[in-house]
Amino acid sequence: MNDLHLSSDGRSSVQSHLDELSKRLTAVIMLVIILTGIWSLSIDEILHYLLGKLDPCEYSCVNIFSPDEWAGTRWLSAAIIGLLTAMPFAIQQAYSFAKPGLLPSERRALIIWMMMMWILAFSSLIFTMTEFLPWLYSYGHSFNNDTGLIGRYDAAEMLRISISIAWAMVLVLAAMSVVTIAGMSKLLWSGNAGWWRLRIHGIMLMLLWLVIPVNLPGLLFTLTLMASGVVELIGWKSFRAPMPIGHGMCELLDGEGGVHRVLYVDCRCCGTSPKISPLKGMGLVEYHAVCRDPEQQDNLLDVVKRFNANKVVFSGCNIESMPIDYIDSLRFLGCTTNTLNLAKISVARTDNSEIDLNLAMACQTNPWSEGSAIERCAALVDGSDITTILYGEIIPFGLNLQTNEAWITDPSDSLIQKMAELGISMKYCSN
Repeated sequence: MNDLHLSSDGRSSVQSHLDELSKRLTAVIMLVIILTGIWSLSIDEILHYLLGKLDPCEYSCVNIFSPDEWAGTRWLSAAIIGLLTAMPFAIQQAYSFAKPGLLPSERRALIIWMMMMWILAFSSLIFTMTEFLPWLYSYGHSFNNDTGLIGRYDAAEMLRISISIAWAMVLVLAAMSVVTIAGMSKLLWSGNAGWWRLRIHGIMLMLLWLVIPVNLPGLLFTLTLMASGVVELIGWKSFRAPMPIGHGMCELLDGEGGVHRVLYVDCRCCGTSPKISPLKGMGLVEYHAVCRDPEQQDNLLDVVKRFNANKVVFSGCNIESMPIDYIDSLRFLGCTTNTLNLAKISVARTDNSEIDLNLAMACQTNPWSEGSAIERCAALVDGSDITTILYGEIIPFGLNLQTNEAWITDPSDSLIQKMAELGISMKYCSN
């Protein structure tokens, strides 16, 4: 396996995904065309109002020098308004298409970003066309008064430049919001900043160059520098953020100085697995039935991926009973798996003692040394009434522990020797 599989992933072919994308895209395009036709009925009034705001002269100096360019600009304006009014439907279609392949945090980030961009696009378009550009044109027109020139402006050219600047602002806002949301969601940090930079800057500049008129190289150069600079400024902290930490997980060092992040998955296994405290430095996430619920499995994958856990310790889940693709997905993320088998251990005793459960946790090694595991187990046994420890590779069927007995699964020879030195009787037990 060389990729990540979610619970919603199917065995559909690439062609089926392309067919679905084509259907959704066609539906959005048809809606935009219909709305463009509707808006074209009132676009003249809208453009008349906008040109009145953009006109920098005391007496109107805006003219139409090329009727064919004006007709094209008129339809372009109607198409942009049609696209903006079709955005809620386009957002729903995009989210429905992308949702099965996204982790929970990525789904939240995507829907927040799309809704935010729809609002920002409307707001920035209104601000640019009614406030910023009228001021900019008036400022530029003031130079004509100083030189004694009489300004005559092409309405189509003014609108094209206005649309280009407004589009640039929308793209910059989109890139800024992506960086902000990804940073807040802990999806972006210094380790993957290059990946994010390549895609954010690449897509933003490609779309920016696509709409800027080719006869305005100065505008192209200026907007490119400003857009990239603003995105880098907003993402300064996120692009340099350290590896994210969450759920109480700490960086643990092994005997060779390697860094490990261990996550304890406290799964109640539908009420069959008891709750115990993890070792110091372990992260902790709690689930009701991660071993059975696909959504909880996706959530765990999300936590492992976002916080770079390289070892997962399940409380009571039987790893062999989990889907093979799910365990492979954890391995793909560089995460090993282990289980304490608390659900099985807890049914071997009727006196409600937690000594066996705590011993299962205390025996954990990697990144902890074997010596520290032995010390933890010795401290637990020394403060209890345990005189006999049963052990083996697996928990025997029908095992019934007495009050002076405890169970350890597959202990090391050093641990067996240490327990014997403490006067504990060690008995091998199997079916």
